[in-house]
Amino acid sequence: MRTVELAKVAASAEALRLRRVAHRQGMRAAYGAGAAVFAIAVFVLLHVVAYNAMVPGLSPLVASLIILGVDLIVAAILGYLALSNKPDAVEDEAKMIRQQAIVELRKSMTAVALAGEAASLLLRRPRTVTVVRPRGTVRLAGELAARLMARR
Repeated sequence: MRTVELAKVAASAEALRLRRVAHRQGMRAAYGAGAAVFAIAVFVLLHVVAYNAMVPGLSPLVASLIILGVDLIVAAILGYLALSNKPDAVEDEAKMIRQQAIVELRKSMTAVALAGEAASLLLRRPRTVTVVRPRGTVRLAGELAARLMARR
């Protein structure tokens, strides 16, 4: 029963981790899309600034440069947010829980395999009794050790 519970815990932790990863990637995509929009605006305003630089007078150029500066700052902030790729504490904890559950599951499976081998040795009927064999736990331990060594 413990094996099933450990498998459930591992699956639950993995599902939580995957949800958090998907959320984080979605936020990165949204910030990246915002940065792309402002990058296009910077490109358009660069053209407007070039046009206004050719026009005599200072007022339209100064206004365009101010807007260009603001767009550059916003694009830089959104680009930085899109590039930050740090998992949060919940995602890290879910990953640790999943790893621990898998380790415990492996330990539990090893114990179940050993119990199965011991049960098969106990329930097995000897075919012929020509050699005197040790009885009880000595026989069980010897045959179990021999089987485990044969697997390696």
